[in-house]
Amino acid sequence: MNIQQIGTAMGYLDLGLAVELANRGQGSGAPSRASTTDLTIGETIHSAPCAVTLNDIGQSAEFTDDTFYADMDLEAPKRNPFFPGRVAHGYLLLFLAAGFLVEPGAGRALANSGLDGLRFIKPVEVGDSIRVRLAVKEETQRADEFGEVRRQVSLNQHNDELVGECGLLTMVAY
Repeated sequence: MNIQQIGTAMGYLDLGLAVELANRGQGSGAPSRASTTDLTIGETIHSAPCAVTLNDIGQSAEFTDDTFYADMDLEAPKRNPFFPGRVAHGYLLLFLAAGFLVEPGAGRALANSGLDGLRFIKPVEVGDSIRVRLAVKEETQRADEFGEVRRQVSLNQHNDELVGECGLLTMVAY
């Protein structure tokens, strides 16, 4: 099962993450629709805010069987100085970001080929909103038919505080 199928099964691809395309004039479109010939190094797009709900956390735990106490218990996390209370799974945040990154139909994105330096920096509590920032960092031709695009993915809370980040590698058709 790929990340898109997991996100669809968990119900996260319908969260209304709108895309604001900077300097592109395309009204729709997740980054998976762009070919490397359409990209500009430094180009950055942002999602609309997406609230993290108790239901999101519960569905994620049920689907993955990840029932870590900080995600599932209301009182236990308060005894840990790192967690302010019940928080979202870090990987749930990654799934929410994936919903912004892909479209269900076939596009120019061939496959995600890796994540570099994935970090969850700060816990995200129930009710917090996150936004995804995606910046094109590098493109490399791999063959006549495809190339690899490296993007920096940043997850920010409603107050613009960084809560997670990684480098995303995607193989893209020319």
